Amino acid sequence: MMMKWINRLSPQHRKREKELVQASGRVTITIARYKNMSQEIQAEIERNKFARFLVYDKGDHHAH
Repeated sequence: MMMKWINRLSPQHRKREKELVQASGRVTITIARYKNMSQEIQAEIERNKFARFLVYDKGDHHAH
């Protein structure tokens, strides 16, 4: 009930709500793309049998 009242009275709120829905959709698509790419990379590694030669970098270059 309160949300309907806020939505009706506040165009700015409706705009923010729409932006959040759009951003959520973009995040969902991005996650799906990364997941698919990860699966493709893992399958390629398995097919080529070169996983034992990979060096995994954790990206912690600034730690001392």
